[in-house]
Amino acid sequence: MGTPQAVGVEAWPVTWSIPPVAESPKLSLIVPVHGVPFELTRAAAVAAEAAQMDGIWVPDHLVNEARPQAGVLECWTALSALAVATKEVPIGPLVLVSGFRHPPLLARQAATLEAIAPGRLRIGLGTGGFTYQATCAQLDFEERQPAARVAHCEETIRCLREHWAAGDAGSQGSLPEPALARGYPLARQSMPIILAARRPAMLRLTARMADGWNCPLPSELVTGLATIESAGRTRESIHTSVFAILVTGSNENEARRALARAGPSAQLFGDVEEHHLFGSPARLLERIHELGRNGANEITIDVRGMPAVEAIDLLSREVLPHLD
Repeated sequence: MGTPQAVGVEAWPVTWSIPPVAESPKLSLIVPVHGVPFELTRAAAVAAEAAQMDGIWVPDHLVNEARPQAGVLECWTALSALAVATKEVPIGPLVLVSGFRHPPLLARQAATLEAIAPGRLRIGLGTGGFTYQATCAQLDFEERQPAARVAHCEETIRCLREHWAAGDAGSQGSLPEPALARGYPLARQSMPIILAARRPAMLRLTARMADGWNCPLPSELVTGLATIESAGRTRESIHTSVFAILVTGSNENEARRALARAGPSAQLFGDVEEHHLFGSPARLLERIHELGRNGANEITIDVRGMPAVEAIDLLSREVLPHLD
């Protein structure tokens, strides 16, 4: 890490500069992948890089529950294409469901993508969000109990880091050793691992092993950080990002029309107006500063109610110039 580890935190050879908590977190983009052609996904990523946003994230949803027939782009495939479509902006999955990914294979996939986009890859991991049960049912994955999902996530972290450090892609946990224990290409560096976590067990794992924490709900930012700190991790030693729905317009009336277009799915993560990023650019700035004061280094935004490219254009003109 770029700052000293707290007592009890497992040390790993990862260097990731963590800025001090400020009132102006960085903004990164979760690209659209649900029911859209890849051309729109690519355009959003290119626009985010041009606007000098802090990163591009791709969700790992294998089913589209809101519109099943519309489908969803697969995360790792889309991420690989965006690595080539962009040049310098950080990229990563937000977040891979660890139980759907074989850790030794994932280690090799990440090393390959790091070779395609050197120094840009950040790995978001989690145990599965609101689409977990539906994905298990539709794709015939084993549905694990919460404790087993946390254990598998920890095993995945260890496997990734051991492989990146020495090229050994083996697993010392529940997974069988692969026939070829040495994987190529070797990673040029260890990549930051960000855990999405809400429940105590995952927050404790975050405190012990992660380089970053992604808070899935803005309303839980303060309490989540308190839990991480109580587990022995200082705020200064972990990069904190928070997921937020973005519904905006050039004024409040336009923002309300966008919220109506976004539909009920925009409210699945809590009241948009109260907890997320809603309203005119001036109102967005107030909320961004508030999240910064509450401990966020980065806000990962999911645009709703308008094309992502249009939202990025508005942010680049009216919001981003006012952030430190």
